Amino acid sequence: MTFNYREIWTILAKSFESSFKWKLWKWLLTGSLGTLVGALTLGEKIFHLDPKRSIFFAAVSVAALFLIRFILIFFKESLKYFHQVYVNSVYGEAIIILKDNFASTHYYRKSPGHNDEEFMKSMMLFCNGLKDIYDKILKSQTSVSIKVPIRDISVSEHTTMMNLTRDTKHISRDTQQYKEIKHTIIGNTPFSYCLSKVVNNSKEKAYINNKVNETENYNNTSRECYENGKLPYNSELVFPIVPIFNETKNNSTCHGFICIDSVKYDAFKSRYDVAILEGVADGIYDMISERNNSINNQN
Repeated sequence: MTFNYREIWTILAKSFESSFKWKLWKWLLTGSLGTLVGALTLGEKIFHLDPKRSIFFAAVSVAALFLIRFILIFFKESLKYFHQVYVNSVYGEAIIILKDNFASTHYYRKSPGHNDEEFMKSMMLFCNGLKDIYDKILKSQTSVSIKVPIRDISVSEHTTMMNLTRDTKHISRDTQQYKEIKHTIIGNTPFSYCLSKVVNNSKEKAYINNKVNETENYNNTSRECYENGKLPYNSELVFPIVPIFNETKNNSTCHGFICIDSVKYDAFKSRYDVAILEGVADGIYDMISERNNSINNQN
């Protein structure tokens, strides 16, 4: 994380200036005679000081008050600045990671024919890249997966989904029990929610749940893979694989879902969390479409 040292001087100057913008200073200045009399009276009656010492200690008290106010304002402004520097650093790194991922994807698409092994490598890169990005953004462990239809070219309410790929750290979730479960749209609240948004051509298509295991009427076919039906994450973000802009202006065709979960509660709050997935979904839409067509037409 880097920052501009000139900005620190700007914050110092701003804090110094703001320290004077206080109603108390206006009261002290407009009532200077009363303040002087009060300082002398307080010094003489309470602390038994002569007039010079009373004025001196009054001046020191005002200076100390100014210094405390200055330090507090500087601290607040510095925190805001460093937070913004950190955010810019994280999202700047996200841009670099996604740039590399998309470069690999474009290289794959330029190759003649359909090579499923290379396709899967490209999808794995996206999962690993997104995991790195969201680990840093959320400051917690995340898991990323891409779901696609079984025996269907696109997703409908009767579609059964399969896990296309996950980030390498969480491949162990794809147990034999998980693979044998029929992961239906209706059996998974995030999928049915996103699909309804796609069908209705809604602008906001993301499903966000920041308290998964405490949510009533929440369906997830993966629950039976875990002890007591408790999922190994507390927050999730799911986005349908659809284009950002649809040339036909009709309802988009959904080719799957990108799923991100986090062990952290209340993880997904920033609008950028969704925007990143929206861009990735748009970028891989055609690839997933071609792959679904190629694989399902062979069955």
